[in-house]
Amino acid sequence: MGLGVIIPAAGEGQRLRPHTLRKPKVMLEVAGKPIIGHILDRVSRLNPDRIWVVVPPADEWISSYLQMHYRMNFEFVVQPEPRGLGHAVWCAGADRAGLPLLILLGDTIVDFDFQSMFQTDFSIGVKEVSDPSRFGVVLVENGVVSKVIEKPREPVSRLAIVGVYYFREPKLLYQSLERLIAENRMIRGEYQFTDALQFLADQGTGIRTVDVDVWLDCGTPEALLETNRLLLERQMTALPELNTARVVPPVFIAPNARIERSEIGPYVAVSAGAQISGSVVKDSLIYQGARVENCRLSGAIVGEDAEVRGVDGAVNVGPGVRLTRG
Repeated sequence: MGLGVIIPAAGEGQRLRPHTLRKPKVMLEVAGKPIIGHILDRVSRLNPDRIWVVVPPADEWISSYLQMHYRMNFEFVVQPEPRGLGHAVWCAGADRAGLPLLILLGDTIVDFDFQSMFQTDFSIGVKEVSDPSRFGVVLVENGVVSKVIEKPREPVSRLAIVGVYYFREPKLLYQSLERLIAENRMIRGEYQFTDALQFLADQGTGIRTVDVDVWLDCGTPEALLETNRLLLERQMTALPELNTARVVPPVFIAPNARIERSEIGPYVAVSAGAQISGSVVKDSLIYQGARVENCRLSGAIVGEDAEVRGVDGAVNVGPGVRLTRG
């Protein structure tokens, strides 16, 4: 029957600013690779027939990276305005391909058996959480989804929607999206995908839930660091030879990064061209071309081409910024 995949990747990433001022959220690196790269590594195992990637206007990052690193049948679709996930999926127009459809959010990395989704006609990936007010959640009755609620004020359910969906018949989904847009149902300027799911549930479509083992959300600086930790623990990375530095795994260090008289790790990812000297760096992301000198960092994100000197503790330094203390 084949398989189509939609990856909405046009989000502005406001909660990750200033790092998303230069590049899209999905291109921020964790554990040595852009977020969307980790997603495509997992998608490639499914051998999909076609992948729609929804990108922002004037995209120069996402399409170039994916075409350079993955030999897959991509179609890049521009979302002209940031009008929410429902609008992004609608822009893809994937129903016309006649393929069963898997949707994976571009800022979310999941690990589980995708085949468990394909056993049903319609399914939503879920995971039980302690604070459901931060997420969309589902209510399940008699084994199927009865209600889909976006960020509930009351803890009516702890089954959070993790950003992976499957539709054996995507035309039904697109009929719901068309209704959303025709009726101009918007919340805070966005067409909510959860509203389209509720339309399907109300029609008795029989949406089922699938438990997701590992759900890594990359939407905030704290989540980005946590995802970096978990991915580093799960992957084996060859380390460059460092004559004057001590490395405490797990870490990722790009081959052309330069590290001198420093201790790196655990849970540190150092991107290409970064330089670290006279420093202790733990639990941090050091992005491309950044320079860190005489620092003791923990829980830090140092942006591209930023310079940090004499700093202790957790900092979040944007691209190109110079921060000097002491």
